[in-house]
Amino acid sequence: MRRVSRAAQKPHRKNQRFSAQGREVARRLVVLSVDGLRADLVRRPDEFRLRIPTIRSLVRAGASAEAVESIFPSTTYPAHATLVTGVPPRVHGVYSHLDSRDPSAPARPWHWFARALKVPTLWDAARAAGLKTASVGWPVSAGANIDFNIPEIWDPAAADPYQNFEPAVLNSTPGLFDEVKNGLGDLPPDSTHDWLRTEAALHIWRKHSPDLLLIHLVVYDDQAHHFGPLSAQALAALERTDEEIARVQQAIGRSATFVVLSDHGFVPIEKEVAPQVALAEEGLFGRNGSGALKLRKLGAIHAGGSYAAYWLQPPTRQDREALERAVKRIASTGAVAEIVDREKLHTLGADPDAELILDAAPGFLFSDRSNGPLVCESADDHGAHGHLPSHPGLEACFVALGQGIQRGKILGRIHLTQIAPTLARILGLPDRALPSNSPTLDLA
Repeated sequence: MRRVSRAAQKPHRKNQRFSAQGREVARRLVVLSVDGLRADLVRRPDEFRLRIPTIRSLVRAGASAEAVESIFPSTTYPAHATLVTGVPPRVHGVYSHLDSRDPSAPARPWHWFARALKVPTLWDAARAAGLKTASVGWPVSAGANIDFNIPEIWDPAAADPYQNFEPAVLNSTPGLFDEVKNGLGDLPPDSTHDWLRTEAALHIWRKHSPDLLLIHLVVYDDQAHHFGPLSAQALAALERTDEEIARVQQAIGRSATFVVLSDHGFVPIEKEVAPQVALAEEGLFGRNGSGALKLRKLGAIHAGGSYAAYWLQPPTRQDREALERAVKRIASTGAVAEIVDREKLHTLGADPDAELILDAAPGFLFSDRSNGPLVCESADDHGAHGHLPSHPGLEACFVALGQGIQRGKILGRIHLTQIAPTLARILGLPDRALPSNSPTLDLA
């Protein structure tokens, strides 16, 4: 993999503004995303016997949403693109986590690269205003115009992507990954991937003093997928995440606004559904000599709680009838909550190219399996997201603490698109610096 080129560095002006008394006040911003964190775990931790003292203190001392409605599909990469643009997938261009519609491919790339974004981002607007930017593990940020960047990117063919850092090294700001690595010293025996990301972020914060720092933590999401979002393993992971949040809060002190948020929630699942089994039996996919799936009429992207189908060529009447039969068969299993057609996809701001997207019913997960029974018990995953964001449990969270933010304020139910323009306002960026038409949140 070749090194991604970066734009020439722009000079930075000092990040300052002044109060009515003429005193300089900070407008630095740290945004920490806890992937998959459900709103109810933040709002009602006692119900789940959660020990998350740092998150509790942030809610008491800052402004927080009752719930945040995500986008469709409610998956990490489209949602994180919305978090830094303020627009839905139809506008920013990242419609799914996968950057491939070929379910027959053995290793499918994800939307790692910022070039997929069709509109300006928070980091673009910040740099245009002369501010210094940094990011650790933020989705869709590889190759971005960020001053200090360690993106989330991996080799999909690697046996253990968590232990394969080469793609991140090659796509980070030149020299930054080694700089951070050399500063780590001996790793604690119980260090997690989130601990490493937090250490990298704190190194950048202390040494390079960015005005905007984005951090993405993932261990709760990983455990919630494997064991379920309310499992002992997932809740223990969240308690560890709370410790990482505490380290960040302690490091920044009162020198910046601190925002903790998530991209989507999580729901428990029990059964796995393989739409490609039914679609192949209708001739919309083919089989090679060994029986493996091959492309024919359709492309597809599975996203846990949703499954998108795409025509690879103009469909005939027989093709449409075959798709209708396959969808009816899948729906007859009870696995489909809704068949989201092109009209509703447009209304939701979702993928303009999908013929339809299946929304999974409670307890079901769509997979990319192409052989075996249409429905079976889920062996590997017991938690999912990707559904329509209106499903209970899929609400994300938002908490903000800093100067000018009202203590204990409850924001009600908000939308994910409102967050980016609010972050832009916190940074003091010009009005309309981002393409979002969503109203900013009143934090005061």
